Amino acid sequence: MRREVLRAENIRKVINGSPILEGLSLSVYEREILGMTGLSGSGKSVIGEILSGIRTCDSGQIWMSGERLEASGIKQAAEKGVYHIKAEPALFSCLSMEENICLTEKDFLGSAYFPHKRQTATVREALRSLDIRMDTRASVKDLTLWERHQVEILRAYYLHAKLIIIDNITNDYTEEEFRKLGALLLRLKHKGVSILLIESMPERVLSFTDRLVILRNGRDEGILFREEYEIQNIRKIMMGDYSVPETIEKAMPDREKGVLLSARGISGRKLKNLSFTLKKGEVIGFLDEEKIICTDVLHLFMGKEEPISGAMLLEGNAVNVKAGRGAMIRAGFGYVDDYRTSIFPKLSFRDNLTITSLDRLTFRTAINAKLERMVVCDLLRRLNIPLEYLKKPIKDVGNKEQLTAALYKWILNRSKVVVLNNVLSGTDMIMRNIVVRFLNELREKEFGAILFSPNTREIYELCDRVYIMKEGRLIREQTGNYSAMPSSCFQKA
Repeated sequence: MRREVLRAENIRKVINGSPILEGLSLSVYEREILGMTGLSGSGKSVIGEILSGIRTCDSGQIWMSGERLEASGIKQAAEKGVYHIKAEPALFSCLSMEENICLTEKDFLGSAYFPHKRQTATVREALRSLDIRMDTRASVKDLTLWERHQVEILRAYYLHAKLIIIDNITNDYTEEEFRKLGALLLRLKHKGVSILLIESMPERVLSFTDRLVILRNGRDEGILFREEYEIQNIRKIMMGDYSVPETIEKAMPDREKGVLLSARGISGRKLKNLSFTLKKGEVIGFLDEEKIICTDVLHLFMGKEEPISGAMLLEGNAVNVKAGRGAMIRAGFGYVDDYRTSIFPKLSFRDNLTITSLDRLTFRTAINAKLERMVVCDLLRRLNIPLEYLKKPIKDVGNKEQLTAALYKWILNRSKVVVLNNVLSGTDMIMRNIVVRFLNELREKEFGAILFSPNTREIYELCDRVYIMKEGRLIREQTGNYSAMPSSCFQKA
């Protein structure tokens, strides 16, 4: 198992009243070159500055080699082995290359000779080790931009860096200089140094990175492994197309499947110390032992139950369940009631699919119509629905297409948890299969679903786990799957 060098969890940052990072999490592993790309304003440089101590975060946690880092500045980050290299080199132009490197080693600043012989010998050994051919006595002011960046990288290596953050330094590089940078970073990787390569040009991070983090609006929209790299798919994700590629994994390698949603000790007018978990890629259901449909918990997710105590967490972030359904949707929830009440009859089939994800299809305040059509067409082809349905008012298409729109708009919205209430009411076997396929897609994408229904058999057939409530209390948990359902459960169905 690879060792985690750095881990950041739920990093949030607001600058001048605008949210720049919204719950960003990432890990960098030993001997790894991790790429990071995204559109301008996606938060790439800000996370680099936070990890290296240049900025503080408003909330979140950072660990380095398993030890918690405090937000205490560049010096403390460097002591842990984190170095940040920006486009404008942080060098003294009046000093030589070796003087700039050795100046950071304070133990020798009071000695009679600077640089000390041991220092210059160590610098030259580092040059040989990384196969850098430069005159260590050359003045920095006479070096090219690429050569100055080499000096900074060499200085980090000289100071025993564990993680070097390369932050958009290649905009003015020639192709040959970029090739040389790649070769140098690969040599550093083989020496045990980890790299975070931040680049606005996605094609530049595909050559020699092991994984790629794609940022959009301060969030990581996917982590691709090298075998999944495809420039067109990467650009689509950067622009907000969440339907491709199918193989995106947000989970880090070597990490067990975690908890997606958790409730901890929620009590209110009707609920009494409710605690439960929803794992990634799981479907759970709630039943009331007396009333069958569990309205108390359903009202909690609908924003109708105001907890007096307790907390709900979605991927570790607190959810304000008192703020109502609109706020819950923004937090990552989706809702499907009876499908006929979950669509907008006068809008087209396409508009019904994209209405919840307009912000993800918007670029510079305007809806990207071409991207919107591409996203919907990809989905329709996958579901074998004729493309001529796109512009039809949804009231004029069939029931199964209406159900599809009510469900799959939350896939396009990238909603983490979808709450389904009596969704199979008035459906036939074909429509039931649409619901089953939708739930399986949520499982594959490691999202989750919560089911409520007056039909006990339906809950057990469709869910992985079922929570049984009585008088506002959770009294037991049972395995889902209809074949495992006790016969007594049919009594009130």
